[in-house]
Amino acid sequence: MPPILERLLSLLVEGTLPIMLPLLLTCLGIGVLVTNRLLYLYDPRLFLVLLWPPLRRTLSRNRERLQHAFDRFLETPSLDHRTGLAVACTGYRTPYARFLERFLATDTTPASATYLELELEQAALEEELAIEKGMRLLSTFAKAAPLMGLMGTVTGMIATFAAMMIASTSDPKALSSGISIALIATNVGLVVSLPGVLSMGFLSRRGLVLQEEIRLASMRLRSVGLRSNPTPQIASS
Repeated sequence: MPPILERLLSLLVEGTLPIMLPLLLTCLGIGVLVTNRLLYLYDPRLFLVLLWPPLRRTLSRNRERLQHAFDRFLETPSLDHRTGLAVACTGYRTPYARFLERFLATDTTPASATYLELELEQAALEEELAIEKGMRLLSTFAKAAPLMGLMGTVTGMIATFAAMMIASTSDPKALSSGISIALIATNVGLVVSLPGVLSMGFLSRRGLVLQEEIRLASMRLRSVGLRSNPTPQIASS
């Protein structure tokens, strides 16, 4: 390899390596966040269906059992139905079931409808915050990756032209080789960003669906509480 090209490549490595390492770390961070969110927003056993297909039927039955137990609890919020709902929640590990568990862990005999509403709001808020956890960081990583790649490309091209000026040469082959190497950083940034952006859209959609399910369940639980704890009527004089 000609000395000019060796010098050019060394400058490119020195210029783009500080950018490539953060890009690789960003890629690792995106992978960890996406895996964590998938395991939280879905029942973790769902991802074992490919290895054991009968598990899909088991999860489907558990989901139906949870909905049936919830409907029975709404019809008659007795202690037995409350216990049955708590057991059904353990068989289907999703944010929807965790919200019901948070509510069931509160006092079984609320003193008033207002107290019940506060319990429901707290349980829903805690679960919604857990659903959104890590999503902003994932969005930041996905948006920062192409910018970091572009920075690496600009840094590499600056190093390329600086090397050409030092060597007092205008060899087109060396110039094109340096620019092509510099563009690798941008390519890597786009490759890292694309899965993050797609995953962000998919996980955000899933989170919105779960939050809507939790709000609907909260409304139904609130209506049951209001029926079982009617507002006292002020007697007319």
